[in-house]
Amino acid sequence: MPKVILGVAGGVAAYKAISLARLIQDEGYELTIIPTSSALNFVGKPTWEAISGKPIHANVFEETHRIAHVAEARSADLIVVAPATADLLQRAVAGAANDMLTATLLSTTAKVMFFPAMHSEMWEHQATKSNVEALKSRGSFVITPASGSLARGDQGIGRLPEPEQILGLINSFFAKSTIPKDFENQKVLVSLGGTTEAIDPVRIITNRSTGQMGSAICRALTLRGAQVTAVIANASATILHDAQIHKVDTAAQMNEKMLELQSSHSIIIMAAAVSDFSITQKSEKIASGSKLSLELEPTEDVLMNLVSNKSAKQFIVGFAAQTKDVLASAAAKLNRKKCDLLVANLVSESAGFGPINTEIHLISESSESKSSGEITKDQAAHLILDEITRLRQLSH
Repeated sequence: MPKVILGVAGGVAAYKAISLARLIQDEGYELTIIPTSSALNFVGKPTWEAISGKPIHANVFEETHRIAHVAEARSADLIVVAPATADLLQRAVAGAANDMLTATLLSTTAKVMFFPAMHSEMWEHQATKSNVEALKSRGSFVITPASGSLARGDQGIGRLPEPEQILGLINSFFAKSTIPKDFENQKVLVSLGGTTEAIDPVRIITNRSTGQMGSAICRALTLRGAQVTAVIANASATILHDAQIHKVDTAAQMNEKMLELQSSHSIIIMAAAVSDFSITQKSEKIASGSKLSLELEPTEDVLMNLVSNKSAKQFIVGFAAQTKDVLASAAAKLNRKKCDLLVANLVSESAGFGPINTEIHLISESSESKSSGEITKDQAAHLILDEITRLRQLSH
């Protein structure tokens, strides 16, 4: 498995790096932890050594017999710095090598992901903004911090993302050999999850969608430079913190929100599983044990409405979850919906939904269909984005 170095700078958010380290190991990656001396004021060496099972070195003058920072830098497949303080960002930009972490950063040819965490005023200061842009210009990933509770009870932007969100981006990084910046500054609208329709005040009809595929697409878009807006319905998947998030419940709400946001986005990816039917007449809470017949009516066709309202330069992706005859059914759906790309997959109680692997088929009017074979959802997300890029280039 790939080797990940987890760099930990000296901020209050260092406590989250403990959970992150566990998740990285549980995922099967080989892990090395390099804290700064300041970070050891928040989480001590014994903790890091107990988690990693390796000696911890913060000082560049330790293990000088093997020049440890060079050895670690050469062996890394990815370096993740979480949290990355304002001081650490500045020293990384300056090319400092005055501790083990910065010396490793200066020696590596591996990609680096910085996850800044600091007070809002520090994050919004022009000096930090300049350092972030400098690191990005050198090919590093700098992930916008989350908003929420900060040290001393303050609220605002500057919070370290949750460990599960960071792990998701690590998995997305390793799902593709090279991460292009082909969606740089593109505004992309993604729907995900499964809509719900009320039967009575406490019961609903819905579907098995968890939002895992849409969440993977959001992660891949973030790494590839996009500005992501997510419309989420009843999703259990881990959603990226830095997407603009809108939550909906019903198909009607999904339709309204997607149409409202459509004009400000150049790419729309309808990964949500929208309920095909709603209840004709809602009732008060139905007594248990009663016989029940439901009359259903069709919901709004969100994808069709988006296609009907698209501008000349917009690119719209639809999804087709099929239980049999995947390619034939998907081709028929593409013919009806007229979207630019259709992503089809086979679903059942044990296939397609949730964190399990998938197989997708990419279908468009201008190209032969492409099948992925069994892959992870993170790999599938990048394949979908690759195809979007290719088809958009063909149309220009």
